[in-house]
Parts: sequence; C-alpha cells; structure tokens
Amino acid sequence: MPLYEFRCSRCGAKDEVFARSISATVSAPQCPRAGSEQGHTMQRIMSGFARHMTDMDRLAEAEAKWGAEVESVMGPGPDVGRNARVYDQLSKGLPTKEDA
Repeated sequence: MPLYEFRCSRCGAKDEVFARSISATVSAPQCPRAGSEQGHTMQRIMSGFARHMTDMDRLAEAEAKWGAEVESVMGPGPDVGRNARVYDQLSKGLPTKEDA
C-alpha cells in the first residue's frame, strides 16, 4: 500500500496520497494553498524512506557519533587487570573458611 508524495511547483506545499495498491492510478491532489490562484501544479516527488532501527542500531549510531566526546569527558575506562592484581594483593592476609 504505497503512499505517494506531491509538492507544489509554485509555493512548495506538500501533500500525500494513499493508494490501495501499486497498480492503482494516482492523480495529483489540489494544492492546499492554491485557493483561487492559478499556476499551482502538484508534482510527484521522491519520498524519503524510513528505516527501523533496533536498540543495538541506535546504540552503535550514538557511539559512532558521540563516543569520542564521551571518552574525553569520562576519561579512559577502568583497568580491570590492575584492579584484579590489587584485590589479589589485598586479599592475601584475609582469613579463609578453613580458619574459622
């Protein structure tokens, strides 16, 4: 079920026409701003297309667009390996279950 888009060649007003099938004939609508003026001709134009984006698509787009700015503000991520070594050193003197 296509949706056809039209634009007035004189004033630039846009309008849409819904058709029940692709094979249906579609005639141009009247310009909504024409009133009694002559010369308002509606011409079919190429419509933009919509793309469904999943949450992963949105996240990837946001990271691509804003990732560098976020990194510059937040700084680098934590060094997990260094934290693991620090926790390992700190836990050496703690009592174990066998000590209880």
